[in-house]
Amino acid sequence: METDNLTKFRKIVAGLEPEKREALMARMKGMSKEEAMVMVDRMVELSEQRKIEITARPKVLAGSGREVEASRIDYEVRRPSTYTEIPEDRNIEIVKNPGRRVAAPSNFKPAQHPVKRVEPAVARAGRDQVARQIEYRQRFALLEQEKKARKNALVKKVLRISGKYLGRAMATVLLTLVLVFAGFYVFLGIIMKGPSPHLRNQFVPSVMESSAGGVLARMILTDEEIDSIMNSNKTQVFDEITDTTLVNAMAAEQKKKAEANAAAVNELDPDGDGIEVHDVSGPMYHGKMLVIYDPSRIMVATIDNYNHNGAGLTLKQLIDKYGGVGGINGGQYEDKNGMGIGGWPEGIVISEGKLRMGSKNGTYDVYGLTNENVLVVGRMTAQKALDIGVRDAVSFGPALIVNGVAAKYSGAGGGLNPRTAIGQREDGAILLLVIEGRKTSSMGATMADLIKVMQDYGAVNAANLDGGMSSAMWLYDDELVSSSSVRVSRQMPTAFIILPQKNDASNAGQ
Repeated sequence: METDNLTKFRKIVAGLEPEKREALMARMKGMSKEEAMVMVDRMVELSEQRKIEITARPKVLAGSGREVEASRIDYEVRRPSTYTEIPEDRNIEIVKNPGRRVAAPSNFKPAQHPVKRVEPAVARAGRDQVARQIEYRQRFALLEQEKKARKNALVKKVLRISGKYLGRAMATVLLTLVLVFAGFYVFLGIIMKGPSPHLRNQFVPSVMESSAGGVLARMILTDEEIDSIMNSNKTQVFDEITDTTLVNAMAAEQKKKAEANAAAVNELDPDGDGIEVHDVSGPMYHGKMLVIYDPSRIMVATIDNYNHNGAGLTLKQLIDKYGGVGGINGGQYEDKNGMGIGGWPEGIVISEGKLRMGSKNGTYDVYGLTNENVLVVGRMTAQKALDIGVRDAVSFGPALIVNGVAAKYSGAGGGLNPRTAIGQREDGAILLLVIEGRKTSSMGATMADLIKVMQDYGAVNAANLDGGMSSAMWLYDDELVSSSSVRVSRQMPTAFIILPQKNDASNAGQ
């Protein structure tokens, strides 16, 4: 150890500047050998430790701009610029002395002083800029993470709250539906199984006559019970048909009466358009009656092509297609579960003298006008209808009045529903009747109601047409009776329309 220290000491002395070397040797001349060896050991130890740097750097984000506290200042061993323990005797001889004793030279530690590092301004500025960029990116990343975390937390909170309230809402709706269905079922049971036969006899025919309402009756009653109720509330089917000669004779007689009583006609038709409009009403219904003086103005309007999957036209569209001024819905058509779109008529359709639907040998309920403008009501083949000169006709039923005789009926002759009917007076005037129904202001009319209204207006022949959601009436771009359909206006394949008034013989021929 001593030999090594002496070797290192000689290297240290040799590396000093001449002035410093001479000053060191001069100081060591006045020392004893033991003091000189202590000086040697100390200088060697200082030389070994001169490059030791004791650092205690705090973990501070680079470029944060925060000042380091005093307790976190970097430390390093101060390099002595001079040696103060040099013997005064420059000629002192430094020899190896294994037997010397020193005060724990291995534990000797030079004094440490806090020294703040000094960097060039340019380097420090560059490092600070890079540190700021790094800090900005890290801070931006942290902000994005916090933002994302807050967003995810908000979404989870919203989903949790939404799910909570949505679950409650769904449970409430489900419970409400169950209660409504249960209440409705009990209501149907009271009506159809309750103590009032009159209420049952009104309700069951009403729902059975609708396109999809039969389901309600079958929820409570058996088929046998339904048949029994329907048989006790039906209208008799006529075996005879209209006697056209009788109507022609009546029309000729009434024409003379009308000419003699022209003033009275003018009072009923002040605008001279040949059409009367009357309000009709009863205990459970209200509607409109049109009286058209000239029966030749009435015809069957129909769509061009019939198709099971095709759509018909609305009543207003059918009227406009033929240049009419008004009209009512016409005959029966395919309407499964009340969802039909009016593309396929059922029964017979004769329009402008042509058989548009039906077989010539098939038997149908025929309700229409002949070439002599007589309303024909009855059941016959299509060929017979053409043979007797029927020019416009549809099918439905039942017949209400035939040759002045009203149909017989049991009960009320049917349920309360929207109704459409056509009739003819003795003087040849056509009666077009539409009753509103399935509304709080007008529940609808029975067959008995239709017969009574037609009799009140002098009908000698009358028939029931397609009713329910199809029932509607238009006149001069005004909807006098609106359909009960949830749709704005129902599509249909046929309608009885009113042509414009004919003012001269040439127009009549056309």
